[in-house]
Amino acid sequence: MTQPAPLAETVAAIDAHGARVQGMFTDIARGYDRANRWMSLGIDVLWRRRAVAEVLSGSCADDGSRGGVAPGSVAVEDSPDVAGGPLRARILDLCAGTLDSTLELHRRYPQADIVGGDFSAGMLAVGEAKLQGAARERIVAREMDAHALPEPDATFDAVFCAFGARNLSDLEAATREQLRVLRPGGRLTVLEFFRPRGAFSRAFHACYNRTVLPVVGWAATGNLGAYLYLPRSIGAFVTIEDYCALLERVGLQVIGQQRLFGGVAGIVRAERPRGGA
Repeated sequence: MTQPAPLAETVAAIDAHGARVQGMFTDIARGYDRANRWMSLGIDVLWRRRAVAEVLSGSCADDGSRGGVAPGSVAVEDSPDVAGGPLRARILDLCAGTLDSTLELHRRYPQADIVGGDFSAGMLAVGEAKLQGAARERIVAREMDAHALPEPDATFDAVFCAFGARNLSDLEAATREQLRVLRPGGRLTVLEFFRPRGAFSRAFHACYNRTVLPVVGWAATGNLGAYLYLPRSIGAFVTIEDYCALLERVGLQVIGQQRLFGGVAGIVRAERPRGGA
């Protein structure tokens, strides 16, 4: 099988932690999807699908087109559909990795224009090799750092992030960037392994994530260190309650949260107020 050619690294991490994470993901990129399927027995696919289902707010059509510009929103001036038909919604898949979530977003919203952003060139190279047909027309993979997004203000109808928030060096700064690029009324959806609080989720984390997960991850990618980092990153991350409080503090309005598999993972949804933030 021909391996995808790596993209040129163009984005520097903001600190030493970010540089380590960037290098780690580039190193495991070719086995990353395999590791996810093995470790979760495919449950991660179902979680992504559930999170993606309500990424766009009611101002956008079910297929990802925008029948009109919602009050307070910014028009998509560069959309080829402006003159001839409904505008297309724009979605940013942040920490997109190998574009698994990006492709799921495309399947759910086939008319939307989607940017898959990540600071690991190796992960994006693997993801770009998956793009075929209409997906290649609607999806753009772009290297970017979540702490300084290379996008204008009020650019996206939705921002999505799956299993990437806990890897950020400065969670609050990155959240402010997500708020900045969202249009008024736009929605943020985050799927993440939040720090567990319940008895079941703490026991699962202690038993599975610290024993089975590293072994399976090493078998799939050849990198044991990356899968020793994963449980540490979960333990060092915020709880779902603390994350919701952070979203409110920076100016987003939390509209829902859902715990998955007894609290092992969670989905949080928030919106940028229409009056601006």
